[in-house]
Amino acid sequence: MLRGVKAPRLELRNVAKSFGPTRALTGVSLSIDAGEVHVLAGENGAGKTTLIKILSGAIGDWKGELLLDGASVRFSSPRQAVRAGIATIHQELSLVGSLSVADNLLLGQPSVGMSRRREHARRVCSALDLDVDVDAAVESLPLSDRQLLEIARALSEDARVLILDEPTSALTEPEAERLFSHVMRVRDAGTTVIFISHRMEEVYRVADRISVLRDGAHVRTERAAELTPRELVRSMVGRELATNGPRKARGARAPLLSVERLQLHPADPDGVSFELGAGEVLGLAGLAGSRASALLHAVFGSAGPPHGRVLLAGAPYAPKSPREALAQGVALVPSDRSASVILTGSVVDNATLSRRTNKSMFGWIHSRGDLEDVQRLSKRVSLSAPSLHARGEQLSGGNQQKLALMRCLACEPRVLLLDDPTRGIDIGARSEIHGLIRELAERGVSVLLRSSDLDELISVCDRVMSVRRGHVTATLDGSELDRARLLASLVGAA
Repeated sequence: MLRGVKAPRLELRNVAKSFGPTRALTGVSLSIDAGEVHVLAGENGAGKTTLIKILSGAIGDWKGELLLDGASVRFSSPRQAVRAGIATIHQELSLVGSLSVADNLLLGQPSVGMSRRREHARRVCSALDLDVDVDAAVESLPLSDRQLLEIARALSEDARVLILDEPTSALTEPEAERLFSHVMRVRDAGTTVIFISHRMEEVYRVADRISVLRDGAHVRTERAAELTPRELVRSMVGRELATNGPRKARGARAPLLSVERLQLHPADPDGVSFELGAGEVLGLAGLAGSRASALLHAVFGSAGPPHGRVLLAGAPYAPKSPREALAQGVALVPSDRSASVILTGSVVDNATLSRRTNKSMFGWIHSRGDLEDVQRLSKRVSLSAPSLHARGEQLSGGNQQKLALMRCLACEPRVLLLDDPTRGIDIGARSEIHGLIRELAERGVSVLLRSSDLDELISVCDRVMSVRRGHVTATLDGSELDRARLLASLVGAA
C-alpha cells in the first residue's frame, strides 16, 4: 500500500498531557506520512482521544512539539486546526439537527445564497453516493445518513489531514465499504488519513501503518502487513487475550419471554414473533431501517405498552413505561451512551439510578448498603474508575458502557436487553463484556442482544434472528450460524 518514502505530514515530538494527577499522554513521539492511512490503535483510556483533541485544536494546553509539513504548530481552537487543513470527525457527531443538510455542509462559512448552498450540498453528497434531500432537517435523517453526511462535510474541505474516529460505528457493511473506497481515494490524492477503529477487520482493511498506544505511551509503529492481529492485540492490552469460541448448544430451554405479533411500525401489521429461553442469549441482526433496535425499546415499554401479545414467565407483560419494565425485571442498555450514563453523576449515582427516587437539593442520597452494592458490581464488571465518586465523564467509553451495565445489574433483571453494547469500545473491554454476558446467561438471565457486529453475534449468541423492516426473516443456530448465512439473511439473499 505504501509507495516509497514520503516526507512526514505530521510529527509529534515528546507530546505529553496531564489532567490533574492523571497522565493521559507521556512523551509520545511518532511520525505520520503524507498520503497514508495511519491507524491509531489502543484500548479506551490509552490516550487516543487526548491525542486527537490535541491535533484537532480541542486541547491547547500540552507539552511537546507538533509539526505539520515541517512547520511547528500549536492550535488553540478547532477552527485554527481546520484552517490549517486538519479535519476531524469525532465519534459523537457535531451536526446541528434543526438545520438542513445544505446549511450543515456550509456551517461556519461565509454567507452563501440558497441556490448555491443546494448545489454545493448535492455535489458533496453525490461524491459519497449519499442520496438525501438537501433541504431536509438533519435530525430527520437516520443515524447512518448523518454519519455519512459528517464524513462528506469533512471530505469536502480538501483537508491535508483527515481524522476519522470510529467512522463506521453507525454504518451498514455496504455503507462502510463505500466509505473505505473514498478513504483510499483521498489517500491516493495525498491526504493523510488518521483512522481509529476497534474493529480488527477494518484496521487491516484500510491501514498502511499502525501505531499502538497503551497507558498514554507510544508502544510501537509497524506496517500493517508486518503486524499480525494477534501481535496487535497483545501490544494493545499488554498481555495475551483469551478468545471465546461459539457458545455450546445447551438444548431447548423453557421460554421466559414470549412475543407474538409485536408491531414495531404501523406499516408492519404482522409484527415480530419469537421466544427467548431462560438463560439464553438471543441475537438480533439488522441493517439500517430493520427496526431491530425498535424491537428492544418496544419490549422495554419506551413508547408505552407493546403493541402485541407478550408473556413474561407465562404472565401477561405490558409495561406502560420503562419504570414498569424495570419493576418486572426487564432492563435495557441503549446504544446511545448519553442516554444511559449521566456524565455529571458519580459512579454510585449512575449505578443506583434505576432503583432510587430519593434525591435532595444537594444530590442523590446514598446509604452504606448502596456503596457496598456498587463496590461489588464494579468488581463484577471489572470497572476501572478513580473512585466510586468519580463522574461518568471521567471514564473511558468502555467503562461508561460497563457503568450502564452496572445500573441494569443493580435491578437484578430476569431479562437484559442490550442495544449494540460494545459499539466504539476497545477489544479488551469488549472481551470483558462478552464474558459478563455469558456469565449472566449461565446464572439464568435471558439476554436479547442487538449488535451491528456480525462476528460478535456469532461468538456470543445461542441463536441469532435476522430482522428486516420489522419482520424476522431467519433464525440461525448451531452449524447454520456463520457469517455468510447471516449476511445473506440480512440482505434478502438467503
